[in-house]
Amino acid sequence: MTQHAGTDADPRPRSVLVVTARDAFAQCMSEVFPSDQRIRLTSQNTTFGAMNGHASDVAFNYDAVIFDVDPDDKAECKAIEDLLSHRAADTVFLALTDNDVSITKARALRDIGVDDVLPMSISSTVLRTVLDEKIDARAAPPLAPAGPGHRGQVITVAQARGGIGATTVAVNTACALVGKTSFFGKSEKKRVALLDLDLQFGNANVFLDLEDNGGFLQTIELAEPPDARFLEGVLQHHPGGVDVLCAPLPVAPLQSVRPELIAAILDQLRDSYDHIVVDLPRALVDWVEPVLKRTTRLVIVTDTAVPSVRQARRLIDFYREDNVALPVEVLVNREKRPLVKSEHVREAEKVLQTSLRHWLPDNARVARRAVDLGRPIVEMKPGSDLGKALARVAGELATEPSPVAKHSV
Repeated sequence: MTQHAGTDADPRPRSVLVVTARDAFAQCMSEVFPSDQRIRLTSQNTTFGAMNGHASDVAFNYDAVIFDVDPDDKAECKAIEDLLSHRAADTVFLALTDNDVSITKARALRDIGVDDVLPMSISSTVLRTVLDEKIDARAAPPLAPAGPGHRGQVITVAQARGGIGATTVAVNTACALVGKTSFFGKSEKKRVALLDLDLQFGNANVFLDLEDNGGFLQTIELAEPPDARFLEGVLQHHPGGVDVLCAPLPVAPLQSVRPELIAAILDQLRDSYDHIVVDLPRALVDWVEPVLKRTTRLVIVTDTAVPSVRQARRLIDFYREDNVALPVEVLVNREKRPLVKSEHVREAEKVLQTSLRHWLPDNARVARRAVDLGRPIVEMKPGSDLGKALARVAGELATEPSPVAKHSV
């Protein structure tokens, strides 16, 4: 995926055309996109219908077209549909509508080719962010298969209790899996996607200083399974190399997600990425099943407190109902690996029926600083005890899992 506008990699200014018959809307857009070296704004005081079929002569010469539209104006919507049916360029079309427009009407606009439908109340910061992302996504090639017969690994992260740090593990695992360029200049980077499936309380985007672009909600509203081009548009690229599907900013009902939708997303991504890291919600919902059936390795984040260990055991049993051979790794967070296993630890291993091999030390200062700055620990403090432990865990999770076997203690 290409970098966002304004970076050294893409100094070319973006050209934006505003099409509206309302002076107030044109004035508002001029305030959102003040004249600078990065944005060249042009306004047309008209509508697509009034252009009498000549809209393509104008619109396709710009990187993006922003317009206001009433979805009930059938003539104007037909003019937009006719224009977009002849689209050959990479021009992005963003529609702004009244805040109370229904999902059905917004979807109808997307069905005729509009790249995104946004409310009039959208903030200027979010509108600029959406514009950059949509231009980058349309200019980039579709997700390419990673190789013949390739199927990316799915590493799923679950939490034994709230606040245990599962998102920290998921985010840093994804970033660490990208890898780096070797000493000899040979690229060792992997394609990694991070899916925050915690619809109601997910905040992986905060850990990476990303704003929700509405991509998850758009995906939920799809009538058909998403294709590679659609996913390319909704995934957000982090400078560290990870492509992220953020949890929606508005609280979404857990049952608004269909199992077949999650299955389609994962199947598309497994064809294009080396690793897909999934941050699961605590809730046990039916659409978790397709995740587990595609999971290469399940990581349950816990501590060694008795209630947490018992809950981890229950989760292992529940998750293996959908995938009996599911390889499960238990990761102990905020506890230093003991030199000698105490009776307490040996008892936890008996309950979990596995050896506790993965431990992350309690370094609250580094963890808090990373969240406040919106930077992954493995990038911000790779030499810290926590940064080293997270990188080591990511490397171990990337290896092919061994067949499931009960551990005798």
